[in-house]
Amino acid sequence: MLTRRDFIRTAALFALAPRILAEPEREIWVNDVHSQLNRTRVRELLTPRTRDELAQIVRSASQKALPISVSGCRHSMGGQQFAKDSICIDTRSLDRVISFDRERGLIEAEAGIQWPKLIRTYLDAQAGSAKQWGIAQKQTGADTFTLGGSLSSNVHGRGLAMKPLISNVESFTLINADGKSMRCSREENNELFRLAIGGYGLFGLIDSVTLRLVPRQKLRRVVEIIRASDLPRRFEERIAETFPYGDFQFSVDEKSPDFLQRGVFSCYQHVEEDEPTVAKRQLRDDDWLELLRLAYTDREKLSSVTAITIYRRTDRLIGLTQINLVRTFRIMHSRFGRRSEETNRVLS
Repeated sequence: MLTRRDFIRTAALFALAPRILAEPEREIWVNDVHSQLNRTRVRELLTPRTRDELAQIVRSASQKALPISVSGCRHSMGGQQFAKDSICIDTRSLDRVISFDRERGLIEAEAGIQWPKLIRTYLDAQAGSAKQWGIAQKQTGADTFTLGGSLSSNVHGRGLAMKPLISNVESFTLINADGKSMRCSREENNELFRLAIGGYGLFGLIDSVTLRLVPRQKLRRVVEIIRASDLPRRFEERIAETFPYGDFQFSVDEKSPDFLQRGVFSCYQHVEEDEPTVAKRQLRDDDWLELLRLAYTDREKLSSVTAITIYRRTDRLIGLTQINLVRTFRIMHSRFGRRSEETNRVLS
């Protein structure tokens, strides 16, 4: 005969059975691609393919009082880019070019588009044209940034006298907490325009952007090896000489007395339109692979000989804006931006 104690024990086992036998819930974790110090668990990771889907996700999360975080290529660091147990929205499938006004130099694209696709689209549309438009600036060091992420971080490029990216934005559309689309510009919803650029999604989700393009110009790259203490003076001189772009690559050999004190100073100078664009001295893919290998295996050689030789090889190289400023970073990422098998072979 079943005792009362046995009955209670059996009933408890039946009550717990679904929980015991059920598969554990799959946890979803996201992180930034650089420091890998911001690993965060999210409730869901959603990938809208249309702007209507994006608005619907925001409306649904708002009705359920669920927090939202938004990500593109996840370059941002610092802990502010993700929210624990949030609905994380990956915007990279929102990557269409919506319109290109070739008369006014305005291009509108969805927020998830990455710079290489945006640039290829307007270059293809202008192929064969004598006068062409192009971007004024972008982040350097990589290409895999979304347009919306760039605005949300208010990034800057190599422009020596340029303001951040906000100066190149004509307008954008923002999805607010109710899922409503709002156009923001300097004339319309101008407070949101100022807040959302650099707001990391706090004031709404950017779903499309209209950029002001600039006329493409030919540039000559001028390379020097200088000390960091000379940088303020040299930058002021280059600005006075109307060089539009420039940067400084520090020595990264921590064992050298030149560590962060000496480096490659590269600036870009406008040249006449009739200057030929073909140059003999340019970086090959093998040059980039050698730099990558040395960055991991021999920083002393990287800082002292190889990098200087390779960078100096590009001195006086002439090309159109966006060809020199963007193509090299596209090579870097396509060849070893995500530790490909080839990268592992080079580093082994």
